[in-house]
Amino acid sequence: MKLRLFIVSLFTATYLSVTSQNATQTAESIINDIFEQYTAESDETIDYESFYDDLISLVDNPLNLNTASSNELEKLAFLSDVQIENILAYIYKNKQLNTIYELQLIEGIDMTDIRNMLPFVQVGKTNDLNEKIYTNEIFKYGKSDVMFRMDKGLEQKKGYIKSTDSEGISSAPYNGSSIYNSLKYNFNFKNRIQFGASMEKDAGEQFWGTKHKGYDFYSLYFQGNNIGKFKTIVAGNFRASFGQGLVFNSGFGSSKSSYTLNVVSRDNGLKRLSSTDETNYFKGVGGTFKLGKTEINLFYSNKKTDADTLNGSFKSFYRAGLHRTDSETDKKHSVTMQTIGMHTTTNLGLARLGFTMAHTLLSDTLLPDKAPYNLHYFSGLQQISASTDYRIRLGSFNVFGETAFTNNKGVATINGILFSPTSTVSIVTLWRYYSPEYDTFYANAFSENTRINNETGMYIGTEIRPFSRWKLSAYTDSYRFPWLKYGVNAPSSGQDYLLQAEFNPKRNLGMNWRLKFEQKQKNTDNITIAGIGNYAKGSVRYQLMYNSGNFSTKNLIEISYSDSASTNPKIGFAAYQDMSYNFNSLPLSIDFRYMLFDAPTYDNRFYLYEKDILYAFSIPMFYGLGLRYYLNMKYELTKNFSLWFKIAQTVYGDNRASISSGNEEIQVNKKTDIRFMIRYRF
Repeated sequence: MKLRLFIVSLFTATYLSVTSQNATQTAESIINDIFEQYTAESDETIDYESFYDDLISLVDNPLNLNTASSNELEKLAFLSDVQIENILAYIYKNKQLNTIYELQLIEGIDMTDIRNMLPFVQVGKTNDLNEKIYTNEIFKYGKSDVMFRMDKGLEQKKGYIKSTDSEGISSAPYNGSSIYNSLKYNFNFKNRIQFGASMEKDAGEQFWGTKHKGYDFYSLYFQGNNIGKFKTIVAGNFRASFGQGLVFNSGFGSSKSSYTLNVVSRDNGLKRLSSTDETNYFKGVGGTFKLGKTEINLFYSNKKTDADTLNGSFKSFYRAGLHRTDSETDKKHSVTMQTIGMHTTTNLGLARLGFTMAHTLLSDTLLPDKAPYNLHYFSGLQQISASTDYRIRLGSFNVFGETAFTNNKGVATINGILFSPTSTVSIVTLWRYYSPEYDTFYANAFSENTRINNETGMYIGTEIRPFSRWKLSAYTDSYRFPWLKYGVNAPSSGQDYLLQAEFNPKRNLGMNWRLKFEQKQKNTDNITIAGIGNYAKGSVRYQLMYNSGNFSTKNLIEISYSDSASTNPKIGFAAYQDMSYNFNSLPLSIDFRYMLFDAPTYDNRFYLYEKDILYAFSIPMFYGLGLRYYLNMKYELTKNFSLWFKIAQTVYGDNRASISSGNEEIQVNKKTDIRFMIRYRF
């Protein structure tokens, strides 16, 4: 055992010492790569700022693997549940890890996993997590971070064009300037004490004038960890996620991705909200404490939210977070949502059992305009929901699930089994049923729909490492919608398939191939209920990544396919070349991309990740014929003072005279955006 550990340590240390010289493998690059993998299969917007904050905070205060719990290891989103369980089992069996390189002795952990883990973990002795905190040490050893950001589109949009009315008064639809601006402050003391503030003004919102003064959105947060009898204390704006997300999940939820095994909801609990997300959060106080083997979470939230109210009722929430026009401003903070939440988890060794309850009271009555597709949507002043969740480890099997109910007799359940017969093969199956009547405010669970209701489905995913340096990932998801959906005037069904192969022949060379196909049903016309038909879309992608010293490059080619009952098959194409370089003589790093795309229909559209400034994550959508290029730069003025700048332009070549519509319309065939950020750490 000792000889084996010595050989592995020597080999791994040599490998990692060389790899660490590659600037692309910094913590920020790893975080971006992880997030890209999670979002590549979805066009949903995910809170990147909070995702980044949760991981980057571990760089200064790495997880101690010898004392880390499963919940803490789940923050490392690139690790599967099987890998986490194997790490915990190895440490339990061997008492502790003696060196970080010992990770390679754990089943299912390869060099890529170790490289990704290095910035966020450490191996140390067992520490007293409840070590007393002294006030003078908090501000002496705590770290502060201040960020100021500005964005602007260079082409003038219709919403900023002034016109003169009959009385000679000149005004534009948007009340404010076209500049986006945000200011953030974060403080962190050893991940024990965290607090901060975020302020934001979106483009078009007025910063100082007759209709508004100051930033449009303010957020304050505080989080204390392991303070007295409390595991966690939160105040201000915070997130809450429990179980599989059927009642509460305002954080980073589970979804279909190339991480085919990661379908279990991660990072449960109460967490601070450090981002500028204006809708998906709670506002109040909460705490987590232990009673024996039971962990209890309690919180209260009283939050103002946006809606178009009239005579004490409203039809739907306004979730855009934009207050540019008079009509949008009238919706701001017009409805109060009070929420009391509770979750308990009891650890029984090989099993964990949980119970969640939520009670939400609205100040105005939610009354959606009734249509056949939303006949079962929630309406009223208050909602009560509750659930039970479980996770059980039985040898090579990891069984998990949650079942929830609402006071209007809605039912939802999600259950799965993760099985790893060998260290090179893992399989997960997941079955879910969300009744049409199940419609809650804060659910965010594994689903095909963005709304957690009216769905049943079966997901099967696998990850296989057949040879050294190779990894195969695949999933199939078959689902059905028993009731009508928006744009689908009959019960419908669909299937999704993904196959991805990754090959890393050398430490500085990697490539992957991805095949994705999905088939669904939608209306072929808007007249008869029977007028639905199949439509399908798929894509084939090849990606090549290479780095040498301070230089790295990435190439991508993707072909998309779309077909439906009412249109002829169409083929789309996209390709880009990325180049990144870190200068030795200057504290400067640059990223450049040149891209061509041709998406003849909306179903052929492409979502392609691109590098951005700090705390910004871009996955633009490309539809039509055109090209795009961007230049992204980071300059370190001093050790604590940094500048970011990005300029990006999309030029369309399909004879269009304008881009977008409504107040966002641009009367040219190109769109140019610039971003600038200043960061100071002390």
